[in-house]
Amino acid sequence: MTQQSYPTPPYGPPAPPYAPPAPPYGPPVFGYGPPPAPRRRTGAIVAVVVAAVLVLGGLVVGALLLFGTKTLDTAQAERQIAQATEDQAGVAPTDVSCPADVEARAGATFTCSASLDGQPITFTVMQTDGDGNIRMDSDNTFVDVATVEASLDEQLGQAAGVEVVSTCDTGGHAVLVDGVGAPIPCTVTNAGDASDSVAVTATVDEDGAVSYVVR
Repeated sequence: MTQQSYPTPPYGPPAPPYAPPAPPYGPPVFGYGPPPAPRRRTGAIVAVVVAAVLVLGGLVVGALLLFGTKTLDTAQAERQIAQATEDQAGVAPTDVSCPADVEARAGATFTCSASLDGQPITFTVMQTDGDGNIRMDSDNTFVDVATVEASLDEQLGQAAGVEVVSTCDTGGHAVLVDGVGAPIPCTVTNAGDASDSVAVTATVDEDGAVSYVVR
């Protein structure tokens, strides 16, 4: 009898790949890798941004005539300017000064000055009629530094995937007078590692949007 041979079967099923590619070790640490590209706050965070710029204007005050005269009570105008500025900017102005002996005359204007957080500011006051009613408008814009820092916290925190704390060097000013468009040097630090930080320059535009570039 002829012995018939059969093919030898494989020792087992084909082996699968040894393992899937190893995943990345984790998100990059805040201070490593290429710096984040310049960004602009948009979308859900716009509501916070708009508060960065304050424009004081359009405050209408009536009946500032000194009793029995046709001269304006400019001391009252000074008090109104001080209160309106503190209400909106969050900082009380000092040395508010308006000219004395201003005659009530429709359409006439005069200028009042003050200091806000150590920075000079002025207001243009227009008489809306000859009866002592006036309209006060600030000649300056004001940038709220805390809002700029909060914006950077959110933007760079999202970009890095870690919680960060931003500090801007504004010479101790809580409010920057005419800070729109001016470069604001800031340092953004990893909240979990104080040695991990990046220097950025922030800018606030006329709409209050905060953007930054890494230095």
